[in-house]
Amino acid sequence: MSRVERSVLGAILLDGRVYEQATELQPDDFSLDSHRRIFARMSDLAAAGRPIDILTVVEELECHEELQPVGGAGYVSGLVDGVPERP
Repeated sequence: MSRVERSVLGAILLDGRVYEQATELQPDDFSLDSHRRIFARMSDLAAAGRPIDILTVVEELECHEELQPVGGAGYVSGLVDGVPERP
């Protein structure tokens, strides 16, 4: 399940517009706490009308003192590794 979660989060980080396709998801739908926190911050960004990308998600996690608990900026940026390219 974690691999699917990483793919969903990574796809959103690569193209913030993908979040619109994942709006039915809730943070509690993710099995890992780090993924729940990351998705929650993505949701906050979307609600505020801000772009969703690696930089804004890292900033949002930092503001909520959640960056280190999720594994740091390296973990967040690593979520895009292995995500298939969109046509």
